[in-house]
Amino acid sequence: MPIRLRIALFGSLVVALTVLVFGTLVYFLVQRNLYTGQDASLTRRVTSGPFFGRGPGRGTIVVGPDGTVQRVDLPIDLRTSSDTYVELLSPTGAPLISSGEIDGQAPKVATDVLNQVPANSTLLATVEPANGVPVRMAVRKVGPGDPSGAGFVLVGQPMVPVVNQLLGLRLVLIIAAVFSILMALVASWLVAGRALRPVDRIAETAEEIGRTRDLSRRLPASNANDEVSRLSTRFNDMLGQLEQAYSLLEESLAAQKRFVADASHELRTPLTTIISNAGLLLNRPNVRAEDQRDAIEDIAAEGDRMSRLVQELLTLARADSGQHLEMAPVDLTSIVADVCRQARKLSEGRTIAFDGGQRLGLKGNEDALRQLMWILVDNGIKHARSDGRVEVTTRLVDGLARLTVSDNGQGIAPDALERIFERFYRPDEARSGEGAGLGLAIARWIAEEHGGTVSAANNPAGGATFTVDIPAAGEIEEPVAAAAS
Repeated sequence: MPIRLRIALFGSLVVALTVLVFGTLVYFLVQRNLYTGQDASLTRRVTSGPFFGRGPGRGTIVVGPDGTVQRVDLPIDLRTSSDTYVELLSPTGAPLISSGEIDGQAPKVATDVLNQVPANSTLLATVEPANGVPVRMAVRKVGPGDPSGAGFVLVGQPMVPVVNQLLGLRLVLIIAAVFSILMALVASWLVAGRALRPVDRIAETAEEIGRTRDLSRRLPASNANDEVSRLSTRFNDMLGQLEQAYSLLEESLAAQKRFVADASHELRTPLTTIISNAGLLLNRPNVRAEDQRDAIEDIAAEGDRMSRLVQELLTLARADSGQHLEMAPVDLTSIVADVCRQARKLSEGRTIAFDGGQRLGLKGNEDALRQLMWILVDNGIKHARSDGRVEVTTRLVDGLARLTVSDNGQGIAPDALERIFERFYRPDEARSGEGAGLGLAIARWIAEEHGGTVSAANNPAGGATFTVDIPAAGEIEEPVAAAAS
């Protein structure tokens, strides 16, 4: 059953129960008031002297000078009239005279009713005389010696008017109840439809998004501060998050495809070299010793290159999987000085100068920081001129441990300053070297793991400078002398 119909039916049920309770109370209250008013009127008349009517006219009992009843003017037809009537009964209950008639005869009252009349009080009862119409009556006994010779005096009124009033009231209440329920059903249906309209729009939007996969769709903003408005707002927020997540997923899949393609491309060259040289050694047993040595050296070099590439890919794969480095207090200046000292043995005529200033303590991973430093220094050595210079400095700047590595090579193309940190990206032949284009991507990951950043810029005098900023724990008091060229 639709929610709208359930709400409408529930609203109608509430109104129906309310009308039923209210109508029942009103009906019984009116019924009680009618019966109470009728009984009070009958009792008042029967005790104040029923022989004194309303004057000459219809239904008036005429009493002679001696107190005896003489006649009744125009008796009341109790089948068609709602007026009260007076009746005198003998001590045995036989009608003596009555101002009301039923089919031309005085109403007859059963003896067992008269036997219930108390001596000094009035009996109120609803009876149906033998000849027919339900009557509400008040009966009292007449004292001995009454000139009329009656034993009982009775004042009655047909029940038809009261019954008709109650019947009319029931009809009005039923019509009002039916009308109220129908109106409640229609009103609840319309209100529920208006209230659930945004929910329908949410369902339609969700269906269209599922069909078109257009996560940029949004529901119109609403100024109403209600539950449905909040639902629309939350739905739009969820769509925004889904759009962002889907965009990141697409970028991740694209990067993964590009990563696999680039890795395959990088591994293909050393594998081809190894296979061709191995085939040469296997298929040509009479190869000269010099050629055998060259082939073996090529296999060893390409194997070493593949090993470095696989290690770099493993490092990036761990980064992508969400693994984090274990941190401990380290001395950045000492790490950088040690790497510079080792790098001078491989500098191939290039000068490596280090200016450390004060020792810089930070919370980091020593192995990862060494790898970061080797990547930047090796990059500077490869791209500096053959007789060039690589300058390395460490400083404390605004609470950051700043490491800079500068070379005097050809610099970096302006449009590649940001992209050089992407995986497998090599801007041009001048700075491509023999690497796979993964070193700077690893350097960026290491810097980010330490809560820092890495950036590149061109020097005014030529060459490039790489800057790493990592939150520092402070300076260590023991100074470090600047390393010699």
